[in-house]
Amino acid sequence: MAAKKKVVKRGKKKSGISPGLLVSDRVQIRDVRLIHCKCDQKPAAATNKKSYGITTLTDVQLDRDKGFIVVIAKFHFEASIGKKSQEPVLTMDASFVLTYQIDSFEGLTQEGFKQFANLNGIYNAWPYWREFVQNMIGRMGLPPLTIPVFRIVETSPVPKTGRKPKKTKARKA
Repeated sequence: MAAKKKVVKRGKKKSGISPGLLVSDRVQIRDVRLIHCKCDQKPAAATNKKSYGITTLTDVQLDRDKGFIVVIAKFHFEASIGKKSQEPVLTMDASFVLTYQIDSFEGLTQEGFKQFANLNGIYNAWPYWREFVQNMIGRMGLPPLTIPVFRIVETSPVPKTGRKPKKTKARKA
């Protein structure tokens, strides 16, 4: 007896699959560009051990006529000496625009696009962010720093008032 193959039409919600994965199944990345950056250091940045944290924030825009999803991935790096509550001695900000081609928006939801931006957008921009930080650290005359690989972690639901930035664990530099 032959096993039945379950056919799921594209765009229909598959039980147990997040709306963001439905979006990621249909896209192809076309372009990644740095659109904003800013770096500041205080004299103390070159001395002592520092701990740092990275926060991310995304925005997603759709161009249904041209078949594009545009994700703006914003990264913020902050390093401090001693307690976290102290003013940072080093900050770096960078924003990247990622353009994805999509053939069909049918059956996809705004929640799916937000999930896609928060995971895939950050994941796809992370190598560019890592290179940016490593390059700027050297240009600022600071000891080398390698940003760790991107870790996918489960996040708690975001309040309806807006997206909250994701924060990585504080690290020692």
